[in-house]
Amino acid sequence: MPALTTIQLFDTHSQYLDTASSNKEVAFRRALNEIMPRIYKMGYWREMLLEHTQDASDGYISLPPNTDSIVAGLIDKNPVPTRSLWHDYKMFGTNDDDKTRLSAFIDDGYAPTYRDLVSGSQYKLNIVSLKLGDSSTNLPNQGSVTIRYRQYTDATEGADGLIAGATILKGASYSEVSVDLRTNYTAGPSLPIGQFDVTEVLSISWAGVEPEHPFLVKATYTGAAGTTPADNDSTKDLLLAEVDTSKGSSRYRRFRVGNTDSSSTAHMLLKRRWVDCDSNSDLVHIPSNAILKHALLGKLAEDNADLQRAQYHWGTVSKLLEEDTDSYRGAAKPTLHIAPNGVGGGMSGMY
Repeated sequence: MPALTTIQLFDTHSQYLDTASSNKEVAFRRALNEIMPRIYKMGYWREMLLEHTQDASDGYISLPPNTDSIVAGLIDKNPVPTRSLWHDYKMFGTNDDDKTRLSAFIDDGYAPTYRDLVSGSQYKLNIVSLKLGDSSTNLPNQGSVTIRYRQYTDATEGADGLIAGATILKGASYSEVSVDLRTNYTAGPSLPIGQFDVTEVLSISWAGVEPEHPFLVKATYTGAAGTTPADNDSTKDLLLAEVDTSKGSSRYRRFRVGNTDSSSTAHMLLKRRWVDCDSNSDLVHIPSNAILKHALLGKLAEDNADLQRAQYHWGTVSKLLEEDTDSYRGAAKPTLHIAPNGVGGGMSGMY
């Protein structure tokens, strides 16, 4: 079954909601936000996997916000394992530059941005419409965006490039700019929101933003750190965050990649992560209508403290997912590989 929008699913499943709901469309989206993370964690069923390619030349990759983990991966077309952070301590250690010696994806926790600002460079921050080339390129006209960052100089409010209406808070080790999107609304596709000499971004958060007008937070390269802003080199611009929900903060799962060079590329098979829906046009990936039906009925039973009926419905969800996976996979059954000595842990004299 192809991915469907929330309003398409609402039309066929609204009868499984609590009849006391006054706004059933909103109640349906709330129900999806409660049950879908649970379904997404019930295995590697159909629609759960997607392929993704990313530059790995900087020694790390960041997973897209709609994905949860790496299932399998290639570095420069060579298969490599995925390992947890403890492998740095247990087997291989790190190099002097803190990069792993292991040719693998090493879990490195979470980062506030999709890409790090390059050391020794400075940037200007911008909000850019995600619908460039679309008939609707306007930025949101409500809500706010707050970015906490470090800069090369001790710039003050009113410095070059700071828009009117932006609020700057000066801390001991960082600055914070908060922009009211209604006050600074522009019908154009971009809006500069900070000074020209930003060297590190610590956090990006937003609230009250229209999800119908998604946007990107980007860093525009302005030269080497500490220099006068020069002509922009767009090849050095960086994507920091993608905003397509009404409120939240940027948070990207990060993996370090060992033994890479300036041209390395990572190709990965990733597991989807549920991202809360807040509009009728958001897509839902689910194998069948029957699975969603039993999940909604299971939630309704739980809400009414009918645990026996809830257990029945959620057990049916699990069974239907397994049946769908077996049918879709056919003869391509998974193979178990055992490496008792770990990756690269072969013993001398064994072949």
